[in-house]
Amino acid sequence: FMYFGVLNVVIGAFVSTTADFAAKDREHIVKFELDRMRSYIRKIRTFFKEADCDDSGTLSWEEFKAHLKNKKVKAYFQALELDVSQ
Repeated sequence: FMYFGVLNVVIGAFVSTTADFAAKDREHIVKFELDRMRSYIRKIRTFFKEADCDDSGTLSWEEFKAHLKNKKVKAYFQALELDVSQ
């Protein structure tokens, strides 16, 4: 019976450690996704600031269309997995 007691303690420690790793992994995944979203937002803000040719703080339709004609901008949007072909 002593072996079963020791085995129960070992299995309990293993389950506890596994649960701790799972919680940390979940926290890591959430942090990674939040960081990815922040990075995406920064990239989009940069796009709109660059497209604002007259530095008015607003983006006209003409400025937007002109910016989308730039091949580098098209490639950038494709890297962000956004279709700007239309």
